Amino acid sequence: MTNESNNKPERVLVSPGEVLSSDPNHVPGRGAVRDGDDIISVFIGLKNIHGKYVNVVPLNGLYDPQMGDKIIGLVVNKTPTKWLIDINAKSLALLSPKEAIDKSESHKYKKQKVGTYKIPKKNKLDKYNVGDLLICKIISADRLSTPRLTTLGHKLGKIREGVVMEISAPKIPRVIGRRASMVSVLKKLLNSKIFIAQNGRIWIKGKSYLHEDLLIEIIEKIEREAHTTGLTNRVTQTIIREIENRGIE
Repeated sequence: MTNESNNKPERVLVSPGEVLSSDPNHVPGRGAVRDGDDIISVFIGLKNIHGKYVNVVPLNGLYDPQMGDKIIGLVVNKTPTKWLIDINAKSLALLSPKEAIDKSESHKYKKQKVGTYKIPKKNKLDKYNVGDLLICKIISADRLSTPRLTTLGHKLGKIREGVVMEISAPKIPRVIGRRASMVSVLKKLLNSKIFIAQNGRIWIKGKSYLHEDLLIEIIEKIEREAHTTGLTNRVTQTIIREIENRGIE
């Protein structure tokens, strides 16, 4: 059973504009900005200092895109030159063909001939369709421009199996846990594969639908109780009890 220390720093609720730190060695992280010599909060949320970074975990809200994050996006539209992706943020993100088609498959979209017959060139935008769920990486994001994505890279691309659920994006750190303690418990006790995206979407693939149903319920519990202490222990006890009650093997 995972133990949570009683000596953790107190979770402090802060408001927008509130000074989080005046320490010159601190750097603003997520949900924080520098204002002169001070670091101030952008959101209503819980103050968290991790190393030199001062963060604020919002209590509620949409995902705030950050370059390098891996997220799960939903294709909602496509234009003649790009896909439009819902990433659970205030604006849609853009995915261009050059960030979706690698060299190994580029030949599929070039003009080809069989004898004198010319094979019609395939449209690059046919690779993904409206409704597809994609694991993407954010390659550019700031407050003034539209986020841009790529599906080129290890374990990126279209999701073809499993279940995707969505929770409030600010609660994602609690599902992961300190040093991945919470997600390790979920994977081990429920014998499931889990990918936790930073934008509030979670992909799961369980040994059976019974494992997946219980996992969804447990993640919803974590979301509801994200502001409380001792959560990893309570979640562990709940999983063990429910596995026995439901006869899950």
